[in-house]
Amino acid sequence: MDISIRRFSGSDGERISVLVDASGMPLYYPTLYATWNLRQRGLAANSIFNALNAIKVLFAWEADVGISLESLFSQGELLGEERVRDLSDFLQLALSPANRDKKVVPISRRPKTVGTSSHYFRLTVVADYVGFLAKRLYPASRGDRDIKLMVAAIRANRPGKPNKSESDRDERYLDEAVVEAVEQALKPGSDRNPAKGHAVQVRNALMFMILRLTGLRRGELLNLKVNDIDFAKNTLRVVRRPDSKGDVRAQQPVAKTRQRTIPLVAELIARIHEYVLRYRNKLPGAKKHGYLFVTHKEGPTQGRPLSIPAFQKWMLSVATIIEDSGVHAHALRHHWNYAFSLHSDSTEMSTATEEKVRSYLMGWEETSGTARIYNRRHTKQKAAEAVLSLQNKHLKKTSDEVMDE
Repeated sequence: MDISIRRFSGSDGERISVLVDASGMPLYYPTLYATWNLRQRGLAANSIFNALNAIKVLFAWEADVGISLESLFSQGELLGEERVRDLSDFLQLALSPANRDKKVVPISRRPKTVGTSSHYFRLTVVADYVGFLAKRLYPASRGDRDIKLMVAAIRANRPGKPNKSESDRDERYLDEAVVEAVEQALKPGSDRNPAKGHAVQVRNALMFMILRLTGLRRGELLNLKVNDIDFAKNTLRVVRRPDSKGDVRAQQPVAKTRQRTIPLVAELIARIHEYVLRYRNKLPGAKKHGYLFVTHKEGPTQGRPLSIPAFQKWMLSVATIIEDSGVHAHALRHHWNYAFSLHSDSTEMSTATEEKVRSYLMGWEETSGTARIYNRRHTKQKAAEAVLSLQNKHLKKTSDEVMDE
């Protein structure tokens, strides 16, 4: 069965995702599950989209082994231990990259696997969906004990709960020289600039600079409106706008973290002002909404808010400026945190103050503990410096003693 995910906006602005068949018809039970179990729980649109992607892989498994869970459960049969293991193994595989966003396709002979977090997430969603499906199709006379056992068996195959490594997060910052080189290449008129057209180059250079200097998330950047910039006070506001009616993008960029106001230097404010007046506002379509960054390419989408796919395509081109640079939007957020840590050290900011300031600027709850992860890197670096100093001191002493002999 050829399956894809469709996104669309409701009349109230709500972003809705549905699994559809080859003819574009929504699949009944996945749609029912998304409506009753996911939307009723208040999950974000992207969370529901990700859950449906996991169910999409479940359908790929059904096609691969030649069964239909709907038929199986209706006939009074549940998944046994062997099939559960097979399902778990299949959910660890990645769909063919060429068709990941289109159809469910057979897995290649030497497939790539998804990470532990993705495998855990898929199994969690699939276990919940399979239980939901079985409760509606499995004969009621059998009771739900067997269903609970099946669901528990699927969940039991999940890998150890993914725990974002503090050490990994500490190390994920970019080399300052690389970031500087990329920013230079993105300057309008640069021979190394991957974008064509002066207006697009101005927009892209501005987006990169804002990401670098504020640590905004991708969704927060694309969610910015012109009136979020206070040109008199030199500030930028990060505002949450879930399910905005004025946003025509089916995949709406959203601010995941807390609302906040970030001061900007006069030069950055001037660059935003120049982009708005000289480039953005000259596009007729841009006057129909307030979003800051828009599409400049001629065509039906000109002037519309810049989409997530378009932004991702640009970031992929940015990553090719310097080979193996690792530059992407979230890497710049980590790089900002690294730069902030260096600033905190140089100004002898207390650990408690650093955590509070970092939490506010990143949009984290002070009690989340996220800021503390970056502060721990201070201890790690200082420990490294201390042990190297002791080693050098000892070796110098030993060397001096040998020379005296």
